[in-house]
Formats: sequence, structure tokens, C-alpha cells
Amino acid sequence: METKKTYKVFRYGSEVRWGMHRRGSICSSGKPEIEISSPPEFKGDPGLWTPEDLFVAAVNACIMMTFLAYAQHKGLELAEYESEAEGVMENVEGKYRFTEISVRPHVVVKSAEAISQAREIMESAHQNCIVTNSTTAEVKIFPEVRAT
Repeated sequence: METKKTYKVFRYGSEVRWGMHRRGSICSSGKPEIEISSPPEFKGDPGLWTPEDLFVAAVNACIMMTFLAYAQHKGLELAEYESEAEGVMENVEGKYRFTEISVRPHVVVKSAEAISQAREIMESAHQNCIVTNSTTAEVKIFPEVRAT
């Protein structure tokens, strides 16, 4: 008889509070509060985080965190990691949605021999990022990997 693997279930929560106009805050127990707004193009205040910013940042951060976990597990000697991400929001069939998110990680490893390993780990991180796998937007990754 084949035994089925059981998986844990995780839950994450947050609270939002309206402040004034199109501003508010996000909070979660034990974490700093984040002031938020609608984007300026949707009559929000400039200079504040928006749900759209946070969505793109979540994809970018998840790929980094997944990469770091895999790199540590595989013993990759990492010197640096930085990444930019850009999301494209379009009107599709009468509704705005993100259709594409481009992520551009810049990874520096400690030896030239580790470059190919870092590229493989990056591809695994891209394929297994929880946030990426939870969106319908196409997530494209353009890694730059070099040695110190």
C-alpha cells in the first residue's frame, strides 16, 4: 500500500485600516505598520506603498528568499544579491490585472566555478517560488550571475 505524504498547512494574516481619503495602513501582529495608498494614477498619494507595489515586491522578495534557501542548502558561497522587479498592469477583458512581472536578480558568487550552480539554483527558485506560483501573471526572470 502506497502511503501519501502529508503536508503542513500554513496561515498568514494581516489587518488593514482606513485612514483618510485613499490612505490607510497594513499591520500584522509583531511587525511594523506600513502606510499605504492607492497609486497616484488611481487618485492616491505619491510616495507611499501601494497594493500594486507590494504585489510586485512580494514576487521579487519570494524569488530572493527561495534562492537564498536553496543556495544555503546546496552550499553555494554567495557574496551579493540584489534584484529589481517591474510589473505590467493592463486592462484585460474589462479588468485591470498584472499580466507580466519581470525580475532582474544580480547575483555575485565567490568563485567562477559557482556561476553555473547559481544559475541552476536561480531557475529552481523561479519555478518553486510560492508567490510566483500563486499568480496568473507571467513571471519572467533575467538573472545576471558573476563571480567576485
